[in-house]
Amino acid sequence: MFYLIAAVAIAFNIFFYNFFESSLIILTSNIIFFLILAVLINKQKKSKFPEKKNLDINYSSELEKKKLEKIFIDKIEDIVIILSKFNIIVYANKAAINNFGSNLEGSHITASIRISELLDQIDQHRSDNQIKIINVEIKNPIFKYYKISISPIQSEQILLVFKDFTEIQKSQLIRSDFIANASHNLKTPLVSIKGFLETIEDSAKNDPRSQKKFIEIMKMEANKMEILIEDLMTLSRIEQQEHISINNKINLIEVINDVIVLISNRIKEKKISLKLNLDQNQKFVIGDAEKLSTLFLNLIDNAIKFSSSGKTIEIKNSNPEEFFKKYISISIIDEGIGIKEEDIHRVTERFFRAENTRKLKIEGTGLGLAIAKHIINQHRGELKIVSKIEVGSEFIVRLPKA
Repeated sequence: MFYLIAAVAIAFNIFFYNFFESSLIILTSNIIFFLILAVLINKQKKSKFPEKKNLDINYSSELEKKKLEKIFIDKIEDIVIILSKFNIIVYANKAAINNFGSNLEGSHITASIRISELLDQIDQHRSDNQIKIINVEIKNPIFKYYKISISPIQSEQILLVFKDFTEIQKSQLIRSDFIANASHNLKTPLVSIKGFLETIEDSAKNDPRSQKKFIEIMKMEANKMEILIEDLMTLSRIEQQEHISINNKINLIEVINDVIVLISNRIKEKKISLKLNLDQNQKFVIGDAEKLSTLFLNLIDNAIKFSSSGKTIEIKNSNPEEFFKKYISISIIDEGIGIKEEDIHRVTERFFRAENTRKLKIEGTGLGLAIAKHIINQHRGELKIVSKIEVGSEFIVRLPKA
């Protein structure tokens, strides 16, 4: 546009020179003046565009930064909540929404998160404006353990950050329970043995018949201790090796047959009818023969232990679900006392004993299914339990095909 105006001005000056015989010097001066003016105006116009471009870039960068900040906060596992000066939730990240519901923003903290310790500390923070870190344990509807930091930010707002320590706390509780249970299970037979020894030394020292009876009881108690220590050592070894990959090709049917031979006397003693229906075309798995032997020994021994005399135990291939087409599934089905539905998810815990087994005084270390679970985990398999009280249980083991 500016070049066009300059061209018109120059043409006008030439026309004026030709028809009005103006001075050539004036004409030349005018032409140079208009050319310089056009160049300067055009240069000034161009110099404005980088400024606009820089403004656009800065604005775009700021938007991108905010977008990245939101993505980052939404991706972290910690729960992040911002409260207004009136304790209204003005921001909640994705983790907060997943844990406390989708209607957090705009609601009052007391309506959405009913943790009395947290609310008390927020009130205290309003008074002293000091950073606070508290430990909070929630038991309902599910167990949760949080470390919560309460920090001041701008305009009297408060930043709440919940760090989830649930799994760590669970591990510590399990470890504590394990030590307590192991100590109790070892102490009980030790106290019994010590008592009988004192009796033999004192009131029964001249009574051979009583001595023989007490010695037999002490042998039984010592045997319980031996089994418990063996199970503890087995469990410890398997837990330490759980991360190690297994790549051996194992004939599972041979493993199961060897286990049945090992416990054949127990099967005869309880007059158990054992049905074996295994597909010869479904026998090779990736695994460790010794550990798989321990796995099926524990599972079949459990089936015998919790079944009454004369009952039937069946070991067969089960039809795999669509997701487990690359696995071999073995079912061990008994007609025993069964497991309550609410106890099924706990039976693989160390030392857990269901109420009905305690009432019937069925002996055991309480470690067999814990050992089984860790062996299956190492084999990258799965254990599924289906049970009904007074009907029986089905333990389904799924192992990767070789």
